[in-house]
Amino acid sequence: MNKKKTWIVGIVCMLIPIILTVGIAIFLFQGIATMGENEIRHKTVNYEEISKTSMKQATVFFGDSITELCPVEDLYAMYTKQTGNPVINRGISAETTATMLKRIEKTVLVMEPKNLVMLMGINDIAQKVDNQQIVNNIHQMITLTKQKSPHTHMILQAVYPVNKSERESLYDKFQLRDRDNETIHSLNQMLEELAVKENITFINVNSYLVNENGELRNEFTFDGLHPNMQGYLAIRDVIMKTLK
Repeated sequence: MNKKKTWIVGIVCMLIPIILTVGIAIFLFQGIATMGENEIRHKTVNYEEISKTSMKQATVFFGDSITELCPVEDLYAMYTKQTGNPVINRGISAETTATMLKRIEKTVLVMEPKNLVMLMGINDIAQKVDNQQIVNNIHQMITLTKQKSPHTHMILQAVYPVNKSERESLYDKFQLRDRDNETIHSLNQMLEELAVKENITFINVNSYLVNENGELRNEFTFDGLHPNMQGYLAIRDVIMKTLK
C-alpha cells in the first residue's frame, strides 16, 4: 500500500510542473493574441484619423509587420527627391488579409494613392487560412481600390519566403512553425494569376532573396521571417523600378 501511495505521489509530482507549464503557456499565448487584436484596433483608429489629412497621391506601402518594420520614408528618399512624391507606411503587425480588407478604405484609399504597394498573406498562412480565401480577400481589395481610387497604380508583391533551417531561438522556431515555403510558393502562383487577370503589376522578388535551398537567405533576415536592412535594400531595388 505504501509503495502504491509513493508511486502515485511520484507521478503527481512529475505531472504538476508539466500541467503548470502548459497552463502558463496557454495563458501567455492567449494574452499575446489579445494584445495583438487590441494593437491592430488602436493602430487602425490612428491611421484612420491621420489619413484624413495625409497628402493625397502619395506612394503607400500596405501590409503587415514586414511592411510596418520597413523604414519606407528613408529607403525611398531618393524616389521622393526625384519625383516629389512622398512615401507613407500603412503596415500593421499581426494583420491578416481579412483585417486589411476591413480597413483599406479608411486608412489607405481615402488618400487616393499614386502607387499602392501591397504585401500580405503570410499571417493568414500561419492561421491556416486557405490560399483561395487569401486570394479572394485580396481580390476584394483590388476591386475596392479600382472603385474608390481608380487612378491608383497597384503593385502586388509575392509573399516572401521564410528560413526555418537556420533558426536557434525558440521564439523564432515558434513563430515559423505554421509557415512553410511550399504553401507560400503555391499562394504566389495564385497571386500572380490574380494580378494578370486584374491587369495590375505583380512583383516577385524572391529570386533575389532565396538561398540554394529555396529559403530566405540568413543574411537577409534577423528571425527567419522579417527582412533585416540588407533584405529591405534588396527588395527596394526591385520595387523602385515599378513606381510611377
